Amino acid sequence: MPMKVALVGYGGIAAFHARALRQVDGVRLYTIIGRRGPPAEAFAAEWGFAGWGTELEPVLADPAVDAVVVASPSELHAVMAAACLRAGKPVLVEIPVAMSGPGARALASLARTTGVPLMAGHTLRFQSAQRFVREFLVSGRAGRIHQHQSYSFWLRHENVGWTGYRRSWVDDVVFHHGCHLVDFSLWCAASPVVRVQGELSPLDPRTGTSLDVSLLIRYASDAIATISLSYNARQAAGGERFICEGGVLELAGNTVRFGGEVVFTEEGAGGLEAGVLAQDREFVEAVRQGRAPACGPAEAVEALEVLQQVYDQAVARGDEERYRRRWEE
Repeated sequence: MPMKVALVGYGGIAAFHARALRQVDGVRLYTIIGRRGPPAEAFAAEWGFAGWGTELEPVLADPAVDAVVVASPSELHAVMAAACLRAGKPVLVEIPVAMSGPGARALASLARTTGVPLMAGHTLRFQSAQRFVREFLVSGRAGRIHQHQSYSFWLRHENVGWTGYRRSWVDDVVFHHGCHLVDFSLWCAASPVVRVQGELSPLDPRTGTSLDVSLLIRYASDAIATISLSYNARQAAGGERFICEGGVLELAGNTVRFGGEVVFTEEGAGGLEAGVLAQDREFVEAVRQGRAPACGPAEAVEALEVLQQVYDQAVARGDEERYRRRWEE
């Protein structure tokens, strides 16, 4: 019998999941859940879902639903994932699984208690170029890592996502996009975190969230990671650079260079689309085989704990009202 999957959310990343799940053998797009009826109905028709709705509870009570993918606004991830776990539904949660370290710990604890599979949507771990970088580093071909530099800059002064759609919610450069870069650094360093230091910009009056974050991680291996993100960049930019004993390993787009020479490149359909497909396929296979998925609650907690430290440092150092997030009210 096909695995019937419910998808929560109809935004930009939800379309990637719908496209990916249609390509996984034995999966049926069962139902789509969204905040507003007309967009949910339109999304269902576009991607071939059997049904649609605006409430999660009936879906979780439906014995026909085998698994759930949560791709709703970030602030809803934790509560929706928790509802899935309590209902006994395996769940893949888009990054971040929660908007805080304590939120991630609580969700991980619930997953352990219920024994229901939870996968964290840390998609960079499934993209070909990023996987090559990680394997290159852990193989020792580059030698010891001295330093990792990671940055991602773009403009986000309004609640408009990368698809151009005006959102009803506010994105967060720290706990959402910061989680991508921090998790990738942790994964590649493959070493326990010893110390974290960071800085946030005060809350921006237009969005009610910080638009800049910079942090420093010291690993037990003595490697140092410097990670910087901004929603203030009028010219988008991003990249990864590992300074190693044997040379400098650089990732830009889908191309990896070591010592200035190309050691990996990917043309055509790759990047995010291929990463989501590999990630969703892993989730489906894990559920079918009754095993833990490749990226679970522990990995989600590790990344969000680092970002929580940066946030707590900012709140403790400055005027609390200049940094305190609205979802903590």
